[in-house]
Amino acid sequence: MKKVFISIVLFAFTIAGINAQQIQVTGTVTSSMENNMPLPGVTVQIKGTTQGSITDFDGRYSIQVAANDTLMFSYVGMVSETIPVNGRNIIDVGLLMDIARLGEVVVIGYGTESSRLISGSLGVVSESEIRDVPMRTIDGVLQGRSAGVQISQNSGTPGAATTVRIRGNSSISAGNEPLYVVDGIPVTTGNYGQVGFSGQGINALSDINPNDIESITILKDASAAAIYGARATNGVILITTKRGSAQKTSVNFNATYGMQDVENRLEMLNAEQWHELKGTTPADPANVTDTDWLDHVLRSAPMANYELSANGGTESTTFFVSGNYFTQEGVVLGTSYERLNSRLNIDHKVNKNLDIGASLGVSYSLNNRVEGDQSLNAPLANAIANPAIFPVFNEDGSYNEEAPFANPVAIGNEAINEAHSYRTIGNVFGDYRILPNLTFSTKWGFDYLSLREHSYDPTTTRQGARSNGIGIAAQNNVLNIVSNNTLRYNTSFADMHNLNLLAGYSFEIFQRRNLFMRGVDFPNEFFEYLAEAGTISDAYARSLNRGMNSYFGQVRYNYDYRYIFTATARYDGSTKFSENNRYGFFPAASAAWRMSEENFFKALNTPVNEFRWRVSYGITGNDGIPDFAYLALFGGGSNYLGQSGIYPLSLHNPDLKWETTYQFNAGFDIGMWNDRLEISVDYYNNQTQDLLFSRPISMTAGSSSITSNIGELENKGVELSIKTINYETNDFSWSTSFNISRNRNKVLSLYKDQPLDNIGRGSNSVRVGEPIGIFYGFNSLGVDPSTGDMVFEDVNNDGVIDARDRTKIGDPNPDFTGGFGNIATWRNLEFNVFLQFSYGNDIFNGTRIFIESMKGNDNQTTAVLDRWREPGDETHIPRATGRDPNNNNRVSSRFIEDGSYLRIKNVSLSYNFDHALVQRAGMRSARVFITGQNLLTFTNYSGMDPEVNYAGPANLVLGTDFFTYPQVRTVSVGINLGL
Repeated sequence: MKKVFISIVLFAFTIAGINAQQIQVTGTVTSSMENNMPLPGVTVQIKGTTQGSITDFDGRYSIQVAANDTLMFSYVGMVSETIPVNGRNIIDVGLLMDIARLGEVVVIGYGTESSRLISGSLGVVSESEIRDVPMRTIDGVLQGRSAGVQISQNSGTPGAATTVRIRGNSSISAGNEPLYVVDGIPVTTGNYGQVGFSGQGINALSDINPNDIESITILKDASAAAIYGARATNGVILITTKRGSAQKTSVNFNATYGMQDVENRLEMLNAEQWHELKGTTPADPANVTDTDWLDHVLRSAPMANYELSANGGTESTTFFVSGNYFTQEGVVLGTSYERLNSRLNIDHKVNKNLDIGASLGVSYSLNNRVEGDQSLNAPLANAIANPAIFPVFNEDGSYNEEAPFANPVAIGNEAINEAHSYRTIGNVFGDYRILPNLTFSTKWGFDYLSLREHSYDPTTTRQGARSNGIGIAAQNNVLNIVSNNTLRYNTSFADMHNLNLLAGYSFEIFQRRNLFMRGVDFPNEFFEYLAEAGTISDAYARSLNRGMNSYFGQVRYNYDYRYIFTATARYDGSTKFSENNRYGFFPAASAAWRMSEENFFKALNTPVNEFRWRVSYGITGNDGIPDFAYLALFGGGSNYLGQSGIYPLSLHNPDLKWETTYQFNAGFDIGMWNDRLEISVDYYNNQTQDLLFSRPISMTAGSSSITSNIGELENKGVELSIKTINYETNDFSWSTSFNISRNRNKVLSLYKDQPLDNIGRGSNSVRVGEPIGIFYGFNSLGVDPSTGDMVFEDVNNDGVIDARDRTKIGDPNPDFTGGFGNIATWRNLEFNVFLQFSYGNDIFNGTRIFIESMKGNDNQTTAVLDRWREPGDETHIPRATGRDPNNNNRVSSRFIEDGSYLRIKNVSLSYNFDHALVQRAGMRSARVFITGQNLLTFTNYSGMDPEVNYAGPANLVLGTDFFTYPQVRTVSVGINLGL
């Protein structure tokens, strides 16, 4: 027994000796949030002691410990980790961002930041929010998703341009569109088409595949956007594409197929009603032609999208590669859009100090368009305007051209209007860590757009027959080269102070080369290229080179994550301005106070886990004017008697300078019940000075106008965003998002306060004291029951209705815009519904001027059946008259309608197959879904679509409908497979 006892004691001492033995533990600490980047300066401490170590430049550490000790790893902004040694010699650790305290990491200008350490105003849209949206353009999928961002689909034309406004219109003639930055490189946007289609332009953004997007950040105030200086007045949209991660290669396949149609059609007079209106009888009462022209031009149309992508890699090299094919047939005869996309993103860690990478996106698109709106050769407009008494075809099968307007079916079937877009966007970058906290980054990028347009009207169309065929060939090549170079220093000290310094230099080189040729007199309809044209009626070639260089810097500092300060400055130089004003300085500053981090607030024991106040002020610029407007420009081609000549195009103005916007923003963010409820509120006041505009001058100067800085305007507004997690269990969850914004735009001054008047078909006007683009015309008081004529207000009470009685009759700017979404999941099912709305905006329905005129040859809507016919009739439709001496159809409030609407923008129902079942099939995941877009629109507007503007993204022609291509309703089904 004694021997047994001694043996046990000896064994216990042996075990204790082993546990007390010191061992060497080494390892690497990395950030799990940033592609496993090493973390220098991490504290590694033995629990219960003061003994410890700190990681080096490469995140490595070494420490002597006992085999049964416990190590604690802590780093500013990261969740601390406590790990038992258990006799191991190597312990690698990945630290996570302290999201509960600092929030998710979001992309900002030239970097990233924790959402709760941001003192500016921005909006974030994630990939999951836009995943099932059938819209295949970047700006289209953003609609209604972020407060203060108004996006209008001006028409339903496939691949057409949209209007994007962040916090209102900041200019009357310079650019109002935001700056788009893809993976850190500003990209080319806008319409570079040379063949006019009356507002239905080509959108360069439609070349980018939304499925490649990881996240979108919208910089709205000066503090967030001033880092982009001269082009930041209208906000900045940062687009981050997907990248690979260190994992086994995963493959994803997505497919969608759907059908589109028009939700609302105009009710036009049939043949019998037309004859009754005109007081005529059919030539052959027994064989009356009654053509529904809209039925021949509008159609149900398919759309499809297919995508294959893969991502993966090793600890040193990661990749993301994707390919996409999208096809959309338009609901208007003759329209379609196809696009092929591919993308390759690569990241490689060369060594402990150097990381390099590259991104390349290549696309090709084919846009088949038809003329629209302001054209006598437009299928939709002509289908509305042609009376039903004319047939589509003659008895021999040829197109009938007896109607007052060209046969729309012939145009849709026979006319060729192709736009071929070849696009390449790429960049290469390198990040070199000079010191543990000091990094130099350089990124070189380019955006090359080659747009080729081919148009042909054969003799089988009325327009083509007049000239024995009309052919157009146009080419536009656009190249933008960008270089960004930054030096960033990050440090933390005394466990309380966190500092981030950024200094940078960038330059851009922009080049455009364009050619245009028009030919007529073709042998027959089978020859469509200009080589066969008998006469070249027009031809020109142009070139443009411009540049910009910039110096910028930023300081971000916070004390204990409670008091946050940011200061930004950018110094931009642009060749658009003379040496007098070539450079502009754009500073901004902001501060935030996280009141919820104060001890006194924590002691209150409220359900509020986050309460942050924000304030910012800064200056941004706008250089979006024609190039070299400060110079005295001359044009060639003014020839005389066979001798070449030149003529003046514009006058010299060396004092032309930047438009400058002074922006103030104040807001707060609240999170309650561990962010189950999140509220964000912002107030802004933006004052734009030195508005750029081509003002009229006396012709004695040799020109009718000169580009000058002539006025001021302001935008004031309030934004509210709310996100809630309404219910959450293992089986069921339900979340809601809501945003609403109110912007007030006002012109403060103009050149000699003279209004800019009679703009567009709705007579938009720019006047001091009013918002941009108000409708200015005659105020209609209704129909006089005794005469059947319209009665117009005698504003100046002089007894005469003339131009001096014109007044403000409407405002196309909405009072409120926003969106409302709900996502509910139950086990493997997910239901997502998103509503988008606009309230308080007016529309000038210019279509009605013709189709409710009851004169001329245009067909009319069935509304004219309620016209005035005899004294005593009370109606809103005046009498039918040939000469119309009262000019009942003048621009007046008669054609102003409430354009408010609530639209069920997107509804989707999806099912994720059980993981075990999917694995047995050799896949990672499988999901099927059905989606509807624009399913219902609630509105009082009488036109086909309340979200409309015939002039596209114009600055001053706003809210006007003129035979415009409506948006489409789409129902689609799809599948997502992970392999």
